[in-house]
Amino acid sequence: MANLFPNDVIITTEKSKYKTTISAGKHTFIADEPEDLGGGDLGPMPTQLLAASLGSCTSITLRMYADRKEIALESIEVHVNIDKLSADENKFTRKLKLSGNLSEAERERLLQVANACPVHKILSGKISIDTVLD
Repeated sequence: MANLFPNDVIITTEKSKYKTTISAGKHTFIADEPEDLGGGDLGPMPTQLLAASLGSCTSITLRMYADRKEIALESIEVHVNIDKLSADENKFTRKLKLSGNLSEAERERLLQVANACPVHKILSGKISIDTVLD
């Protein structure tokens, strides 16, 4: 399948059960399902990748902001959990551990910045998915 867009992420699944190869630019990695769901447990589940997208975007956004504002943020740890509440409702819970000599005002500002990361905005906004056959 040809790239539709310059920043396409290309996902390929062949006859090796659920092992899925993901190509994003020059990076390649694997997603899979756990063995108890019929997979080989060779990589994270797709929902874990979604959680990782939110967590990594949050962490990167916080690091960029702290560096630009010269905030003494030593490290960032982000935990993300996705709860399926119903057939069409899911809840993301994100827990931030911010290390460094931070004032309460800086911590509060960093929380606001976390809620403004691009993936957070995508996931909390209106989403539509168009699927076409090639």
